[in-house]
Amino acid sequence: MLKDEELQEIRREIDDIDRNLLHLFNRRMTLSQRVGEIKAAKGLSLFDPGREEIIIEGLTSRNAGPIRPESLRAIYREIFAASRLIQYVLQVAFLGPEWTYSYLAAMSFFGHSARYLSLNTLEDVFDALLKKQANVAVVPIENSLQGGVGRTMDLLYERHVTVVAECYLEVAHYLGGHAGDAEQVRHLYAHPQAIEQCRGWILENLRDVEIFECASTAQAVQLTRKDAAGAAICNLYAAHHYGLQILAERIEDHGGNMTRFLALGDQVSSPTGDDKTSILFAVSDQPGALYEALEAFAAAKVNMTRIESRPNRVFPGQFLFYADLEGHAEGEGLASGFRALKEHVTFLKVLGSYPRSDPKKPIRLEKEWIR
Repeated sequence: MLKDEELQEIRREIDDIDRNLLHLFNRRMTLSQRVGEIKAAKGLSLFDPGREEIIIEGLTSRNAGPIRPESLRAIYREIFAASRLIQYVLQVAFLGPEWTYSYLAAMSFFGHSARYLSLNTLEDVFDALLKKQANVAVVPIENSLQGGVGRTMDLLYERHVTVVAECYLEVAHYLGGHAGDAEQVRHLYAHPQAIEQCRGWILENLRDVEIFECASTAQAVQLTRKDAAGAAICNLYAAHHYGLQILAERIEDHGGNMTRFLALGDQVSSPTGDDKTSILFAVSDQPGALYEALEAFAAAKVNMTRIESRPNRVFPGQFLFYADLEGHAEGEGLASGFRALKEHVTFLKVLGSYPRSDPKKPIRLEKEWIR
């Protein structure tokens, strides 16, 4: 009896906290609405990922628990989404269909309250942003096992867009289907990339299964829904959304696989103190040209975290270099580096500065059910 009374007392306290939270949430939304009105009157951008990241990092650093950091980030992602919804409806373009990793990355950036535009090609995603059909766009830029996404790099060169945010999403493959277990599976549906990343597991566990390549994870799952003897290689969200049972977990051959996504917009992100800047540049075709270009950053003590070459589709015979640099373009180090770099390149395009994400702490879907 005493335990029942203690439980009721705890529940009453929780109810009081919920009422206080409701009051504080509405107060926050009222202030957000006022911020939106001021920004609109002054012609300022309504979306500022730098400001959102500063808030989350500040809260995470002060978090004493027991709430987990990923749960805190997920909660505030939805609070930000609700705040934006009061100001305007954020339109987000992504490479569809829904429940692919691109869709999950977009959700990780912008929460449930945004309006998502599923598009068939990367060209469509970029053009939706440029034609003002979307406020932001989400595109894959690199995979930890397969390298850079060439078409995205091409379009970053060809289209006038700005990188405003990044995230790393862990790629974890599951086997979903209606069979009682994997031994009863006769047909396997999957995207070719997923098949390649799970080839060792497939050979060991599904050697005699007929494999059907699909255009997307969503298509694989949809086909599996109609096939009692079928199974799909998919992510956790897609399996649960389409009502498939998980027949095997984490079937990828190499753990730690992740894809990096960029959010694109038409505004500049505010400096956060922990930023990254992406650029594209080209050098003349002569010995030492690339060395001289990179020396400009070494002299300015700017750390380059990634560089990749890419043939220029517009000017055959020329190569473009995509590079990521630590720091914000407005910072003294990068500004100095860019001044020196311009003396050694034939082309330079600053793609954008944005809050830096830690590749050692990618978004893990099984820990994100709070969404």
